[in-house]
Amino acid sequence: MKKRLLSMLVIGSMAAVLLAGCGSGGSKNADTNADGGQETAQKTEESNAASSETENGAVSSAEPAADTSGMDFGDYTADSPLELKLSHFAGSDTNQLAILANTFAKYVEEDTNGAVKVTVYGGGTLGNDQESLDSVIAGTLDCAVNNTPIMSGYSEGLSVLDLPYLFENYDDIYTFLESDVCQKMKDDFSEKGAYILNLQCVGFRNLESSKGFVKTPEDVAGLKIRVTGSDVYVNTWNTWGANALTMPGNEVLTALQQGTIDACDNTNNTCFADGYQEYAKYISVMEYATHFNGITMNKAKFDSLTADLQNTILASAKRAADDCTKNLETLNQQNLQDMVDGGAEVSEDVDKDAFKQASEKIYSDFTSGNAKGVEYYEEIQALLQ
Repeated sequence: MKKRLLSMLVIGSMAAVLLAGCGSGGSKNADTNADGGQETAQKTEESNAASSETENGAVSSAEPAADTSGMDFGDYTADSPLELKLSHFAGSDTNQLAILANTFAKYVEEDTNGAVKVTVYGGGTLGNDQESLDSVIAGTLDCAVNNTPIMSGYSEGLSVLDLPYLFENYDDIYTFLESDVCQKMKDDFSEKGAYILNLQCVGFRNLESSKGFVKTPEDVAGLKIRVTGSDVYVNTWNTWGANALTMPGNEVLTALQQGTIDACDNTNNTCFADGYQEYAKYISVMEYATHFNGITMNKAKFDSLTADLQNTILASAKRAADDCTKNLETLNQQNLQDMVDGGAEVSEDVDKDAFKQASEKIYSDFTSGNAKGVEYYEEIQALLQ
């Protein structure tokens, strides 16, 4: 039975708020840098026992394709397939965004015996993270890979996933991804005009600094830290004493090189792909937040499909996210070692309890103005007890 220190810190404020209401289908890429992997990510040589990567970066599962005999896919067949455009904003097929997109495209074509064909457009050719999500909701784009901090702009409750130390380890993550509350988040988002077909965990966020290691919140004071554009992330680092800055992902490496920022935080796979360790070689393993993204699909397009086709698409999307999450767990460990091999230094001497204690105001701020987020938070806490 796990003890949740942060729950004790915020139970009063939560109660008050609750009373008020709470690729293989084809891949087209442009050389565009983006947050989540600017240039070329490295493939890990290790593979999950049940999966491996194909040439276009997709994960290949050992599971057999589903038997579609007797299923009603409407007018869609291998000779006349449902053709979907799927956008991501990474500049390489070896980036985790592209791998999720290409794996889904591969699986759904297999699982429908060709009745669904997904063409993947990479490199932001159909828009960056925000633009592609806007297009999916508007119906001018079928699908996109989007980060949950961007999704939370439409559904603020999703920002609960940005809270510090919400998840302690991968057991917590896998439990959450299989849970009713995760499904509830995806279902609730559909009211905004897009379905979240799946969610994958990209990994835990660590701190990469040019100024030395961080052990306690006192070590963060005054650091200029670039963070992803999430109100929770910004508030987290500012509360801990840093000067949190947001900027496009393709500007981070230059900002580190020029000293515009002292540090940045991200998952190991993104940091290695983008080369942050070249100018921010001190990596503190804080694992303070968990990053999620997933594939969104236009609601009207999804609703127009038969129940059998909807269910098959959802099953393919889940299988893709599950396999990619498992592979990323391995990749993050490998890429941390890759950065060390390249000259970075790593410290695991981080006082996580001190950072958790320093997070009281972060949780108080969150619970005072995010009723849906509080609802999700309580369900996640109950799930992980």
